[in-house]
Amino acid sequence: MNRLVLIGNGFDLAHGLKTSYADFINWYWAQWGYLLRGKAKRFEEDELCSFSLNEIGLGGWYLVWSHYYQKQNPFDWDLNEVAKLAREDRKLCEFKYKSPFFEHINKSFENKRWVDIENEYYDLLVKAKTFGNQYQSLNKQLESVRNKLITFLCEVSKEQPPMIEEIKEKIYRPIERRELQTSHPYVRNEELVIRNTLLLNFNYTNTPEMYLADNSTVNYIHGKLDDPQSVIFGYGDELDENYKRLKEQNDSECMRHVKSIRYLEHDNYRRMLEFIESAPFQAVIMGHSCGNSDRTLLNTIFEHRNCLSIKPYYYQKDDKTDNYSELTININRNFSDPKLMRDRVVCKDYCEPLTGVKPGVIVMG
Repeated sequence: MNRLVLIGNGFDLAHGLKTSYADFINWYWAQWGYLLRGKAKRFEEDELCSFSLNEIGLGGWYLVWSHYYQKQNPFDWDLNEVAKLAREDRKLCEFKYKSPFFEHINKSFENKRWVDIENEYYDLLVKAKTFGNQYQSLNKQLESVRNKLITFLCEVSKEQPPMIEEIKEKIYRPIERRELQTSHPYVRNEELVIRNTLLLNFNYTNTPEMYLADNSTVNYIHGKLDDPQSVIFGYGDELDENYKRLKEQNDSECMRHVKSIRYLEHDNYRRMLEFIESAPFQAVIMGHSCGNSDRTLLNTIFEHRNCLSIKPYYYQKDDKTDNYSELTININRNFSDPKLMRDRVVCKDYCEPLTGVKPGVIVMG
């Protein structure tokens, strides 16, 4: 048997890389905070927003924090706090969002303390005309956010984190018979040994590279940071009822960032298909939320005739609660056959957190 490892953002987070969308938004405002704290001109802008210092009797931004706010040492000030004050103090500054899309995701993050940018994009694409944007405008705004995200991830991933032995053991451990779907014909003991492993990396970072071993490969299904043009960022839910309506629109911009179309630009998707067609396999989930933004691809994997098992490694919090239930709810959305889902997904008794628990130890939460 083979093993297909679905690697999502939680995999990078487990290695100490701050690569979440929340980290990205905080990083973006910290960059503005650094600029506005002392090096900015009276007017500064990028593709997403602009800051214009009002006429308050100061020669430039460098005087704002020491004179206007009377900070004894403004260079010890939190950078995000600097940007927040500049955005909110209308006497000090005229702040404008140049991208309604970025304004939307930023306000969503402020309200919930988390955001899924790809899902927010798809929701707005469905409502594009009522939202006040034509499809082309919304796509340009997504591309601006995408370019900032690539810059952020390049900076975050400059230093390679150390390999975690616990994760390596889980990637290559043999399949247990109790993890296989009950309806599958008898499998001989020797077939439970993992023969080939494909690390299907949904991230753009190269963290999985350190886990390569004999008979294993990494597939960057959504592209790599060292080739920005290869980065796929958009939506991949062709099972949603709104997708058909978008597809029928006489506007190619509706489909500009459909992942399944972007997959045709490289051979990563075809090589993934060749792998799952080659032999029975177990799908192992490591740090992937299995959300709707990858629903088309995940449906192809989960309902494939060769998929004999889906084993999620969940995230366990410090208070011993975990996201196993949330993860399996998301997995369920990727199935059109609920009976098949119940047969293939490994029950919690035989699963464990991605990190923090020794093999074979089940933590109740």
